[in-house]
Amino acid sequence: MDTKKVNKEYARLAALFKSVDKTKLELVDELLKKAAFLKVELDDLQTLIKKKGAVEVSSKGNSRQHPAYKTYLSSLAVYQTIIKTLNNILGKGEIDEDDEFDEFMKNIT
Repeated sequence: MDTKKVNKEYARLAALFKSVDKTKLELVDELLKKAAFLKVELDDLQTLIKKKGAVEVSSKGNSRQHPAYKTYLSSLAVYQTIIKTLNNILGKGEIDEDDEFDEFMKNIT
C-alpha cells in the first residue's frame, strides 16, 4: 500500500470538508481516512484486474472469479457506502437553491 497515495487522497477528501463545522469534521475524520485507504486499494485492485482479468481459468479448464475481483467488489460496496455517508454529512446544513425545474414548477401552480 502506497502511504503517499493514501495521504494525498485523504488531503483531497479533507479539503472538501474545509467549510464544515469543526465538530462534524472530527466526527468524519476516521471515515475520511478509511475512504482514502479504500480508494487507493480499489485503484490497485483495478490495475491488477486489468492485467489478470476478472476470471481465472485453471489448468483443468475450470473458471472462477479472480480473488482480486471478489475483493474489489466487496471493497467497492463499502467505499460507496462511506462516500454516500460523507456526502450526506457534507450536504447537511447547506441550503439547496432552486434550480430551473423548481422555478418551472412554481410558475405552473
